[in-house]
Amino acid sequence: MTVTISWHEASTRRLERQFLANPPSEGASVPGIVSAMLGAHAQVLSAAELSIGVRSWGLTRADIRTALWDDRSLVKTHGPRGTVHLLPAGELPLWTAALTAIPSGASPFAPDARITQAQAQEIVTAIGTRWTGCA
Repeated sequence: MTVTISWHEASTRRLERQFLANPPSEGASVPGIVSAMLGAHAQVLSAAELSIGVRSWGLTRADIRTALWDDRSLVKTHGPRGTVHLLPAGELPLWTAALTAIPSGASPFAPDARITQAQAQEIVTAIGTRWTGCA
């Protein structure tokens, strides 16, 4: 049996599933919203706060930051598409397993735009030196 779904039906389903048509009721959990979103793009944290905020009633950026930094119910890590995302901490094992199944290809950046292994080690050493100086 073949089911045909129109573009309108697919778009409606996505808007509803991602809480863009009807945000969840007040009191919805930040990790629950992020889970429904399949991660919140967080290359810039304020962009993640905005994308989560438009999908909820009553949440503030402080609620999102609390979930990330205090409750630790969100984690900031490399997620889908290899970019920084907020993901629900409870789903981290799932995401880690799923993302390792994606084959990695050659870097899309030209060789002169990438750092060498020696440069990477220099950076790590500089960070370590700076970090110990802050103690």
